[in-house]
Amino acid sequence: MNMMNILRSTFAALAIGFAATAAHAQAADDFRIDDAWKAALEGNEGILTNKQQAVVTGIAYAAAAALLCDGIDIDADKVAAATTAVLADGPKDLTDEEELERYTNIMLMAGTAKGILLAEGALHKADFCANATKEKADDQAATFWK
Repeated sequence: MNMMNILRSTFAALAIGFAATAAHAQAADDFRIDDAWKAALEGNEGILTNKQQAVVTGIAYAAAAALLCDGIDIDADKVAAATTAVLADGPKDLTDEEELERYTNIMLMAGTAKGILLAEGALHKADFCANATKEKADDQAATFWK
């Protein structure tokens, strides 16, 4: 089972709509830090759509792999475009204060996801990087790498 499918099933089970956009690093379920994911997701319902959450998670995964794995570099332009799209596509009736709170929550969600993925990847670095490298070589995979 690949990492994004694991993320997809975990997030669906938590009923907050984490979905996946691409097949990521293959790993056994025991590679997951489930309690960290559960705590990180608590209280975040309704901030992002499933598609937006998948983008944020994809960016976090790409960033973690770029930090842990040789030969994988983040594509800052892709990340900037995707982040801008997620931030801009929020509810239109928010006050300035509510919009700032939404932006802050999204950035915290992204950072938390990156941290957990870094921890999971570091615990099983050889497998994590082998699968990220395999995905990077797949022309059909949607990634945030160069």
